[in-house]
Parts: sequence; C-alpha cells; structure tokens
Amino acid sequence: MKVHEFTLILTTDPNEKEADRLYSILDDGTITTVDGVPQIHFHRKAFSLESAIVSALLELRKAGFEVVRVHINPSTILGAIGSIDLRERGIDEAQAAEMRARLACFAEDWESPEMNVYDNYDEEKAKLQTR
Repeated sequence: MKVHEFTLILTTDPNEKEADRLYSILDDGTITTVDGVPQIHFHRKAFSLESAIVSALLELRKAGFEVVRVHINPSTILGAIGSIDLRERGIDEAQAAEMRARLACFAEDWESPEMNVYDNYDEEKAKLQTR
C-alpha cells in the first residue's frame, strides 16, 4: 500500500468535543481551519488515491460531518497515474510480462479516441438515458 495525501474541506468547523471525537476515529488526519475554511489534511495508506479518499469520506460521514470539496495537489495526481505497484497486488515480474503480452493486442483499440467515453462512463451513460 501507498500513502496518499489529500485534504477534505468540511461544511462546518468542528468544536473542541467534535474534534476530539474525530481524532479518536482518524489517526492519519490533521484538523485545521485556514482562512475560516474547516478542513482535514490526510496522509492515508491505501492501494489507490480513490480508495483513500472514499474511506476518509465514509468515516467523516459516519461521524456526522459533510465534505464539500476534496483538494488534491496536481503532483499527487500525477504521481498516482501509472504508479500501480503490481508487487503489492501479488503480481511478480514474470506474471506482469505475461499479462502485458496478453493485453498487447487490445492496446491500439483501447488508446483510440472512441474509448474516451469510458473515462467518464457513468456521466456518458446518464446522457444516453436522458435522450
């Protein structure tokens, strides 16, 4: 697993009692208020940035807090792209090479512009359903 860094912007500023409760739940977040904006900065261990953010969102919602925005530094996103550690997922070099060889025949099709629809699949599907 990798440590992912991101900030969740809260709708309300936790009072002292709520902050204590949050710190009892979160061991990887720091609660701050910057220019009147309540937020929690995370260094969360997870297999992906997405799973790190989703797990933090669920914990905050369960604790009774709502999040209005997620802030991620561009370098964090760029670092997450293409950096999947297959060893963390139990795939060794030989298995990775075999997988790459088996998928090579799909590469040209997958990289075609028509496949961009799958980047935002749910959004594109919703557009089709409203027609």
